[in-house]
Amino acid sequence: MKKLFAFMVALVTVILVNMPLFGTAEAAYVAVVPIDIDVDKVERAADFNGYYWDMIIDRFQYPEYELLDDEKVSAVLPEEGLKSFDKASLMGVAEKVAAEVVIAMRITEVKELPKSFLREPAVVCIMKGEIATFNRLTGKYYYKKINYNEQLEEVLTVRYDWQQNAFVDFLRRGINRTLEVKNKKIMK
Repeated sequence: MKKLFAFMVALVTVILVNMPLFGTAEAAYVAVVPIDIDVDKVERAADFNGYYWDMIIDRFQYPEYELLDDEKVSAVLPEEGLKSFDKASLMGVAEKVAAEVVIAMRITEVKELPKSFLREPAVVCIMKGEIATFNRLTGKYYYKKINYNEQLEEVLTVRYDWQQNAFVDFLRRGINRTLEVKNKKIMK
């Protein structure tokens, strides 16, 4: 009898551990506005598009978030794209596609200017643009003008992709500021 009772307790324990006791929460829908890149002033436009989507897909994993289809998001945007990144524009996109989070980014200029009058040749790295995110659940809106300007020794640019690092840093900061909650759960 003791063996039967122990077996029943073990069976009930296994069932309770593997079965959720409460309903699971739905995933938050994320609308990602396609990145707007000025191809005349940005040499590696395709790379930035890849960095953008890789970062978004890496950050918004399924159980917590669900990415909305690109075509669904693009259908609610004007033909020329999202011109203004103000809160009202992002709220409009969120309402039209029923999304909780909206992310939009624009890169207007990326260039490298050589500086050869120094002891070691250097490169001035410049990136300009803007990023905006909106979280409908918390009401948080984040907007940042990107004005990155750094001087690197030319030798370092061979192994250091400053464009990717700067871009990802701005995108990560924008996403974190919008999704930030009281317990400061921030992606690394």
